[in-house]
Amino acid sequence: MSDVTIAKWVALTTLCLALVVLLAILVLRRLADARQRRDRAAYQRWQAVFERALAGDALSSLPTTVDAGELAGLLEAWNTLHERIAADQAQPLRALGQQLALSGRCAHLLRGSYHDRALAVIALGHLQDKQGFALVEPLLHDRSPIVSLCAARALSMIDPSQAMSRFIPLIVDRPEWTPGHVARILSENGEYVAVRELSNALLHASAETSVKLLRFLTDIDAQQSAQVVHRLLNEPVDDQVLSACLQVLHDRNDLPRVRQLLAAKRWHVRMHAASALGRLGAAEDQALLEPLLADPVWWVRYRAAEAIAALPGVGLPGLQAVQPRVRDRFGREIIAQVVAEKRMAEQPA
Repeated sequence: MSDVTIAKWVALTTLCLALVVLLAILVLRRLADARQRRDRAAYQRWQAVFERALAGDALSSLPTTVDAGELAGLLEAWNTLHERIAADQAQPLRALGQQLALSGRCAHLLRGSYHDRALAVIALGHLQDKQGFALVEPLLHDRSPIVSLCAARALSMIDPSQAMSRFIPLIVDRPEWTPGHVARILSENGEYVAVRELSNALLHASAETSVKLLRFLTDIDAQQSAQVVHRLLNEPVDDQVLSACLQVLHDRNDLPRVRQLLAAKRWHVRMHAASALGRLGAAEDQALLEPLLADPVWWVRYRAAEAIAALPGVGLPGLQAVQPRVRDRFGREIIAQVVAEKRMAEQPA
């Protein structure tokens, strides 16, 4: 067979393969369009049914048969409507969901695609059926961060206490979970369930875990956070934990301990102690902060100068007055820098 003949067959084969690929793309596009139209029709149909349930129509007058291929559209309508109404208004929907046997229908989707898993998990959360807890719990460990966070939120809707005891220990193990989503799940739990679980976990957590959990606790309950911070500040804990406590500290009753930590061995503890004293201290704390202006670590000197300027009754003029009596050259330089920054910030834009 000549080279020309081989080239013709290769070209013909390539053309045929291209046509097959093109045909496959067209078929898949048609199927996707058909599914989209089917889901949209199901969404509109079941949205009307759910709105009738909310309006007070008797369950016996509402459809209970879900046609083949309608489930995705039904769940989209179910989830969308639940996100628009308050939880105490959704009881008619939950009653209809039980009549439609949504738990069993969603169970089949939990082994499907990413979209199907997320859709079903959210729906089970809104249904608040206790049997749904066992169905959703394994998805806390789903490889998809979105699906796993949806599972955490759904579990917290079904059984907040059990959900938090399973969710909180995973927070540090799942760094891909965005803090905003985690904070939302924690804050949505009533009866201080999340606060109680966070507080308990903090008192037995490692240094790295404590830092992360403490920030979440402070965001959702400052009063409870203050109690935990007080306890941690006065126990033999890791320096990282001390630093985290000092950063979120807002209770002046802990100022005696903060003043002690100005002399801590680790520089980051001294730095955060100085900042905390600047936020919460009094004019007389200036004498305790001045020695840190000669600290060997730049950040400690910087935060000490800022803290002095922040003390009530001291301010920027008081910090400037300190400069002539500071013997350390680096201390005088850091005062000059902080004064310049403060003046620049005060200038109108």
